[in-house]
Amino acid sequence: MNKHTFTVLLLSLFLSSNAKAATVSCDFISGEAYDISTGEWVGSAGYEDIWDIFGEGISLPMENSLLANLDSQEIFRAGETDKGTVYLVGGDMGVEGRLSSIEDGLIIIYSGFCTIGFG
Repeated sequence: MNKHTFTVLLLSLFLSSNAKAATVSCDFISGEAYDISTGEWVGSAGYEDIWDIFGEGISLPMENSLLANLDSQEIFRAGETDKGTVYLVGGDMGVEGRLSSIEDGLIIIYSGFCTIGFG
């Protein structure tokens, strides 16, 4: 094996092992519930309700390939947690996050702000 082949192999192993080197952390500040069959607004969650559900927020690994989506300023699916699906959008105010889930005939959407960490 020559030096170039070894370098390419080492680099590819490094990149594949760091495919999820980024972590997204979100703090939610509001929550809304809608009836799944009619779309009718059912209610909202207050600060204490949100704290009981998320505590200090959520964190999940994020594939590095998704990071470029933050610059597009378009909504994209960042991943799953035990609480629901996380969607992000990058913008002038930073990274906004939404977590959605379906339970008991309701669509529940939590909104907040997120940070991206590396390492």
